[in-house]
Amino acid sequence: MTRTLDAWAGLALPVSCVVLLAIAAAQAPRHRHARVAREGGTVFLGESLMHWGYAWVERLAAAALKLGLSATAVSWLSLVPGLAAGLAFALGCSGWAAWLLALSGLADGMDGAMARRQGTASRAGAVLDSALDRYVEFFCFAGLMWYFRDAPGWQLLTLTALFGSFMVTYSTAKAEALQVAPPRGWMKRAERLVWLAGGGAVASALPLAGWPGRPALIAAVAVIAVFANLAAVVRLRALARAVTPG
Repeated sequence: MTRTLDAWAGLALPVSCVVLLAIAAAQAPRHRHARVAREGGTVFLGESLMHWGYAWVERLAAAALKLGLSATAVSWLSLVPGLAAGLAFALGCSGWAAWLLALSGLADGMDGAMARRQGTASRAGAVLDSALDRYVEFFCFAGLMWYFRDAPGWQLLTLTALFGSFMVTYSTAKAEALQVAPPRGWMKRAERLVWLAGGGAVASALPLAGWPGRPALIAAVAVIAVFANLAAVVRLRALARAVTPG
């Protein structure tokens, strides 16, 4: 029964996302978010999808403010489903893990939108947000490490994905510290979240059709591992050229 519920949860997530994105596209087809326009989309997560996703983030941020929540509180709240997602991955409940990771990512997007609406955006808030994001990613990949405990090769792949994720974030932080525009690249936070949650959802739903789900989860981790590390190298090389005199 538990596995069946997890499978249906995994199937419900992409269906829900498609419906919500379609509503956003219909209601505000030309909605543009400044950050998305600045950073652009990639082959791993299209720009239009990101704009439509941020339309929901803005709506939920406004609703959270009406309820009296603060951006800092929502930042901390994003940690709870992130920790629970890691536990769900460890237990092999990747459908629920996908939902929890999606909720954590949604809260992560809301806190910045709330701070901008309140005029309370600060460096301290950005530091907190970034630190909590790293903990969430660690929780999720640590959970996957435990899930793959019978397969050292897949554990190594998961560790590689975690390292690449952190290096992409490091390249951005280093660019900002050097006052250089962060180079564009693949596998930023939103893309990693979508691929990991998507992989978890597909992996849990495939058994409903009689197919094994584990390969889908491995494939999602592999995409993150390969392209996050490639992106980190490309971004760091671009950053080195930008700060080299002459």
